[in-house]
Amino acid sequence: MEDTGELYGSSAGNGYPFWANSHQHLDFEAVECFRRKLKYFFMNPCEKYKARGRKPWKLFLQIIKIAIITIQLVSFGLSNQMVVTFKEENLITFKHLFLKDYTDSHADTYAVYTQAEVYGHIDYVVDQFFRLQNITVGNNAYEKNGQTYTPMVICQEFFRNGSISPSNETFEIDGEVDVVPFVLLVPFELYFSFFDRLLAVNINFTLKAINLQTVEYHELPDCYDFSIKITFDNRAHSGRIRIYLDNDVEINECKDWRVTGASPRNIYYTLFFDSVIIVTCLISLILCSRSVLRGINLQFVSLVGLFSLRISMLSFHITPNKCIFTVDQ
Repeated sequence: MEDTGELYGSSAGNGYPFWANSHQHLDFEAVECFRRKLKYFFMNPCEKYKARGRKPWKLFLQIIKIAIITIQLVSFGLSNQMVVTFKEENLITFKHLFLKDYTDSHADTYAVYTQAEVYGHIDYVVDQFFRLQNITVGNNAYEKNGQTYTPMVICQEFFRNGSISPSNETFEIDGEVDVVPFVLLVPFELYFSFFDRLLAVNINFTLKAINLQTVEYHELPDCYDFSIKITFDNRAHSGRIRIYLDNDVEINECKDWRVTGASPRNIYYTLFFDSVIIVTCLISLILCSRSVLRGINLQFVSLVGLFSLRISMLSFHITPNKCIFTVDQ
């Protein structure tokens, strides 16, 4: 029994059992190993290269990816600029084609003041529409559904009934608004007998065009549908009818196309460049995912290691010349 007591009471000369120092040494090594792992994990590529001579392949890949994606964005921006320019220039063209005596400087003040001017401007729009193929320098054409062309439609908006007498300061008006459409397949003259009740005249028609300037940049042209609306606005009833021209654009892929004289190498280069971008982005995604998973794994290992270390420190209490073991519940 005494031998046993001496065995359990033996110390390393500092008042603590010799296995306590060994346990502390192992804990210190574990903490230092984990600290080194954390330090290396949060190093930048240059520091990792200095520490282990590891070449920063991921950094090179990110630089290449940024460069090629920037080139692609610039190319896309130039292509989109052609689309925007084509739409804006066609809008200006339509204003000069269909608005009588239109100038860019009068865009905000374009209006008519007499009944003769209203009739003259409407007749001008109708006449220009039916003579479009003979006067335009662009590739605009009428919309065609099957074997028939989409006609021009003129809509009148006016109060249903009313009697207005400014001289007697009396009026009687029905607030209901009627819309009467006229479908024009051939030119004809249009007259109104109720300017005092007229709210607006809307002229609607559709034109089609093809943006051929993209061929020079080795891109397939798109087909455009321009839904044009010319409005004679008399809602103010001030004696001044403002005229607006607006259009809605729908871009579609052309149904049938053929491009000759263009080198197929440019198309192959574009496909190769797009393939390189896809492969580079996939590799970058894989490397980033691996880095995230390693970080999560390191976090899990650190939590488990610290928890185990904490349990081992609580599993026994060391006193001078004696080690008392406790049982975890």
